[in-house]
Amino acid sequence: MKLLFLTPPMGNWVRWGSKHIACNPLHAQLAAFVREKKAAEVAVLDCRALELSEQEMVERVKEESPDAVFLGTRLITDGGAKPIVRTLETAVTLKEAIPSLITITGGLGISAMSKELLTLSPQLDFIIVGEAEPTLLELLEELKREQPRPAEVRGLAFRKDSKIALSPPRPLLPDLNQLPMPAYDLFPMDKYVGFSKIENYNEAVTSRGCEGACSFCYEWGLIDPRRRQDFFVHRTRSGKLAADEMELLNKTYGVKALNFLDDDFNSERKKMLDLLDELEKRNLDMEWFFMGRAYNLMRDRDLIPRMRKAGCYQVLFGIEVGTNEELAHLHKSKEPYTVQDLKELVRLLRQNDIATVGTYMNGFWEDDAEKIKNRFRTVDEIDPDVAVMMLLTPMPGTQSWRQGLKQNRIESLDLDNWDALHTIMPTRHLSRKELGELCAQANREFFSQPERIERIRNGYTSPYPRAKFETYQAAADLIDR
Repeated sequence: MKLLFLTPPMGNWVRWGSKHIACNPLHAQLAAFVREKKAAEVAVLDCRALELSEQEMVERVKEESPDAVFLGTRLITDGGAKPIVRTLETAVTLKEAIPSLITITGGLGISAMSKELLTLSPQLDFIIVGEAEPTLLELLEELKREQPRPAEVRGLAFRKDSKIALSPPRPLLPDLNQLPMPAYDLFPMDKYVGFSKIENYNEAVTSRGCEGACSFCYEWGLIDPRRRQDFFVHRTRSGKLAADEMELLNKTYGVKALNFLDDDFNSERKKMLDLLDELEKRNLDMEWFFMGRAYNLMRDRDLIPRMRKAGCYQVLFGIEVGTNEELAHLHKSKEPYTVQDLKELVRLLRQNDIATVGTYMNGFWEDDAEKIKNRFRTVDEIDPDVAVMMLLTPMPGTQSWRQGLKQNRIESLDLDNWDALHTIMPTRHLSRKELGELCAQANREFFSQPERIERIRNGYTSPYPRAKFETYQAAADLIDR
């Protein structure tokens, strides 16, 4: 049996520039796992990186002659909810051209809507619900049978007698260290570019789950909705394995700028200690970025000078709200911290030549104009180098999605616009138009301040913070009004 991991022609999250392309980490990990277990011959076709048209994609799939194709992604930076749409469209295109092809999908948003998607798209054969490795492996083995028994595969959505069926949920993998290194050798590694400006770029994910599990986090859409507690189970690969992956990417594939896109990369202090110990032994020509929780950065403030020496040029953490009371209410840390603590964290990182990205959210049900303006004043006071304003988007699987459906608040059903840049829901006090106008004004104001522009242009030794800032700045007017 041959399995093709396919990324169809598609755009990217426009906030990261007109051309932002990286290796699909879901495909890379799954392909490595299937290959290691010898469950199928594996191949990869990244149409986005190869700039193939729809017709060229079909011709290349025919040339590869797979028995099955896997579609899906795990990152919101691939375009918010739009990859879900592209998965459905691609399944239709492939089935029309190759009726015998088995279509399998999983990943972001897919798990949360498995029954709905199979109902909408008869061209989809199987949906993996939740964590994919063992489920995909067992499905491939079943498909080799003369009479496959999909009901025997846990964590699978499929059709049975013209009805949609779900097999029992599958428990999480207990140890991510047992997974093989992602199969980068199958990808066009020389084609990837970040933020339209950064060459020799790639992205990686080393952990799953998050102790924070914010109500609006897109990663709710990666878990089996029947096992919602799984999101709170944070698991990570070791610092040594993260360093091994960095060395492979740098020395074999020439990657010089790496974004770790774990939601909580620095969750464990031991991981960070081991990573820094390993990187200090290796001669890597690479700089790296990660997303983490503010509390963990504060916990590890003694490691910040070592982080920069080991190549860390920028970190991202969530600011989210505008007051100390709101911070405490969100329970975003094991111990409470304040706006002043966040200001000090930014200062300390900047002092050590590490740039910062702070994210914050607008569009909560109780938001009014004053709350949004106060939130912006707080972000401006904390003064990260980049502020990423996110409009609350009810990504499938999140609490916001369930509440929005229940309360009939979702006014836009166009998933192409579910990208944290478009207003999808009003608040109790603001229409979508009013919400968009307030947020657009705050966004423009942040990126137009001369002292901030001067600092990012000349305040850091790495060229990457400037490249990212300029891309975010160019996108500052994209907030839908």
